[in-house]
Amino acid sequence: MNVKKKKKTETTGVILVSKIPLRLTIQQRTLVDRLRKESARLWNDILDLHWWLYDQYHVWSTASEKKKWYNAKTHRLHSQTIQSIIELHEETCDRMREQRANGNLQWKYPWKYKGYFSVRYKKSAIYEEDTNLKFSNGAKEESLVIRRPEHISFDRIKSAEIVWHQNQYWLHLALEESARQQVEGSGTAGGDLGEVHALTLSNGKHHIILTGRGLRSLHRMRNKGLSKLQKKISKKKKGSNAGYKLILRKRKFLEKMERKIEYVTHCLSKMAVEWCFDHGVSHVYIGNPDGVQRDTKKKSRGRKGKIHNQRLSNWNFGELVRQIKYKGKLFGILVEMIDESYTSGTCPSCGVFRKQTKRIFTCRCGAEGHRDAVGAINIMNKGINGKLTKGRVLPLWKDITYRRVVLHPVKKTVA
Repeated sequence: MNVKKKKKTETTGVILVSKIPLRLTIQQRTLVDRLRKESARLWNDILDLHWWLYDQYHVWSTASEKKKWYNAKTHRLHSQTIQSIIELHEETCDRMREQRANGNLQWKYPWKYKGYFSVRYKKSAIYEEDTNLKFSNGAKEESLVIRRPEHISFDRIKSAEIVWHQNQYWLHLALEESARQQVEGSGTAGGDLGEVHALTLSNGKHHIILTGRGLRSLHRMRNKGLSKLQKKISKKKKGSNAGYKLILRKRKFLEKMERKIEYVTHCLSKMAVEWCFDHGVSHVYIGNPDGVQRDTKKKSRGRKGKIHNQRLSNWNFGELVRQIKYKGKLFGILVEMIDESYTSGTCPSCGVFRKQTKRIFTCRCGAEGHRDAVGAINIMNKGINGKLTKGRVLPLWKDITYRRVVLHPVKKTVA
């Protein structure tokens, strides 16, 4: 018996996306392939209609107008799936218009045709059938039935999307979460990003260093494994069965490494937000290292060595900051990026800059401390006062805490 839940009109909490790998049968995979092609055909038709109206009549079409043209009779999809794709086009156009109004002229309105497109479902197209999730695809297509994850209740699901990533299908579920407890206090902290130490946080009294050596080792493992597979692929004849098997092997390897890197990044960002919550920090200034990776492939940077350039290229500080921002927002923590110039070499005590070459910060005035911790308190000072001031106390070694992510071995499972 199919039980359709009533749609909630208001959201009382926050919306988070849970990504679940799908293990589909041959029949289900054929159905999803067909749905993705049909979604791509709808997207291409939307682009044709949108740009034709603009070129001929200088009219900027709206979502309501496009919904009059396309429905379940024109495409073999659920009506709510069609509306969702139309609304996605409308949201993309609005976002591009806002970016271009702010001077970002490199942003372009959607124009590219798709061969495949993700399948989107609203709550009204999702049903609960015993312990399964049933995704309706309209009267002309059969429904897709997938086992519901045990840790996810049907009432929390707001929408869903089937996405192809790397070498398999993924189910993205938008889940409604209860509102989180907000941070108590109005403390301020500074954060110093690094390649060895992923992030160092300090509020002036307490300091924490989140080591990124595990993350760096994963990048190194990925680079070495990819190099070996690429050499084997280059020796095979193009289009051969042996070459195709190696390509699939490479995709599976990259998917596995990407999931490990994503897990470590998630753990590091969670540690950072938990530290801020425990110490009553509601505002975090993080130094922006943008430009460090610039021109790593040019000859002008070649004198630093290939290994150094590769390490900089693999440094994914942007993803770490992005996760800290959205997780901190759930707890009422504001994350602001500022310029980090001269923060790692300026002495908080005397205010004199001296280039540092070791982990221990040293100054001619006799002050000593951990270089990353000094950088963190300088970034906090710069964010509060707008400049670096002197006459401050350096962080004590006993107040510094180290934390790292432990990767547990995962048992091999047969796909």
